[in-house]
Amino acid sequence: MTFDETLLAAARKFRERPAITVAGDRGSYEELFLAAIKVCERLRSAGVEPRQLVAICAERTFTAYASILGILLAGCGYVPLNVTFPSVRNSQILSSSQATALIVDNSVATRMEHHIGSLPAGVTMLEVDADPRFLANGADLDSFVSRRALKDDAVAYLLFTSGTTGIPKGVPISAGNLTSYLEAVHKLIPLDTSDRVLQAVDLTFDLSVHDMMLCWLHGAELFVAPQNGAILAPRLIKANNLTACLIVPSAAAKAVELGLVSDNCMPSLKYSLFAGEAFPVSLGRKWQAAASNAAIFNLYGPTEGTIHTSCYRVDAGNVFEGAVTPIGWAIGEQKLSIRGQNGEEVPDGETGEIWLSGPQMTAGYWNAPALDAEKFVHDRDERWYRTGDLGRWHAEHGVIFAGRLDRQVKLRGYRVELQDIEAALTRASQSEQAAVIAWPRRPDGTIDFIVAFVAGGQRDIDAIRRGLVLLLPPYMLPAEIHFIDDLPLNVNGKIDYRALTEMRDNLDRLMQQ
Repeated sequence: MTFDETLLAAARKFRERPAITVAGDRGSYEELFLAAIKVCERLRSAGVEPRQLVAICAERTFTAYASILGILLAGCGYVPLNVTFPSVRNSQILSSSQATALIVDNSVATRMEHHIGSLPAGVTMLEVDADPRFLANGADLDSFVSRRALKDDAVAYLLFTSGTTGIPKGVPISAGNLTSYLEAVHKLIPLDTSDRVLQAVDLTFDLSVHDMMLCWLHGAELFVAPQNGAILAPRLIKANNLTACLIVPSAAAKAVELGLVSDNCMPSLKYSLFAGEAFPVSLGRKWQAAASNAAIFNLYGPTEGTIHTSCYRVDAGNVFEGAVTPIGWAIGEQKLSIRGQNGEEVPDGETGEIWLSGPQMTAGYWNAPALDAEKFVHDRDERWYRTGDLGRWHAEHGVIFAGRLDRQVKLRGYRVELQDIEAALTRASQSEQAAVIAWPRRPDGTIDFIVAFVAGGQRDIDAIRRGLVLLLPPYMLPAEIHFIDDLPLNVNGKIDYRALTEMRDNLDRLMQQ
């Protein structure tokens, strides 16, 4: 059965059950999939063929979720754009994806220049307005025949992550990759028709795929939080009797800071999942006390490995004595390996690079053979992905995360290449001498914010900030911009980031005096 057929079978099985609550609208599986079928039929009428890609740019509305399903039912892969991203970035993604069509909702359609800019040649725009209150029930769900096109090798979705050149890099995930993941994770998180699942991340973040597809394949209901609503998770969970959630640890930490987390404040929660960045052990203890009935999991995996590759269940009876929760063991048929600089396996307990292999791994980057050659290697008849993450094996707790090899960091759950921000800073400041650092850089790879340095003397800081807003998503904007005479260089003539870090550290010491 193809992935589109699998979705349709689930819709028919659970047709009377609630499928989604979003922006005040609650729709059943029948209502959601009837709306999706209408989107599918519009794509067909527009000449979109199976296995082509369709982009979507919409607010968190019933329309957005119905459109994603409609794209999949049409046998196509979806490419999510983000309404909070600058038009320059959305335009880059749209052009790079080579999508044949773009679906927008009413709010985006009225502000196309703001969200997308000029539409690339050959892209058909479809404005969609789906509302479960105005959908008539009927035999459409039974009579509809999907294209049966989402076979294992077909792209189900294409996400773009931060790239070292300043241009986002595409990661295509096939229906086979996604199916392997969903089968593996459901054995750990067995959602069923009794579950209500919080969805609190943007559609451009692959955690959203976990929420939607794991939920809808098993008859659960998706409860969509408002934009930036992840920090309100404890309040939303309690008020709506939600049973499962997947959020980034920094959102949970902010909720704690705001006083939203207290003992047994989330009694309905059965499954509490954390992913996207390092999960502090201390935060896990507080969350366990707040959700005493929940199984708590720390999940790990890059986009290239389809959402999550490994899992660690937090066990109050077997606490890991460290600062950061382990990432544990591979799920399903995935494999984890810790390798040295020359690709050799390192002994247990020694730190090396985390390599991944298995059926969830992408076939390669989107139109980027040079990057494929750098990141994917063959070893002993297996194809491996080099994550750039560091880790070490622990006999009792699996893999312990130990930071990053390169200058890629995790900021509020998003994977960010610092070179991407530097490219934008150079453009916005009109200076070739621009650099950024992550601050503070912790051993676990997490950071609080970005610090920017621009050489060449004082400049108009407000103009630079306005320029950056047009080039970068909100989470990538530097919190600080400092002007210096020259960027420090090391003996090889390269920017000395250690010296920049010492500069920022000196500022902290001066402010504390």
